[in-house]
Amino acid sequence: MVDDPQNCMMENCTRHAEIMLEVGGQVIYLCRPHFSQLVSRMEKAAERRGNISPRSLKIEKLNNGKIRVRIARARAGKR
Repeated sequence: MVDDPQNCMMENCTRHAEIMLEVGGQVIYLCRPHFSQLVSRMEKAAERRGNISPRSLKIEKLNNGKIRVRIARARAGKR
């Protein structure tokens, strides 16, 4: 849980962040709905690929301090 007041860092979100997640040495703050959405997306990617790691997350910083999170596609031959 996040103790200090912080808004969710996801693009176009103004909700209060409840979860602090460290990805590749970068801390991102997420509201509960965006965290749940990210977990669901990772589960679906793992079902398709057989596994997934935090390194698969790609964080794109936007100009307004917000972020966009992508799950990198598996490369051919890496399955």
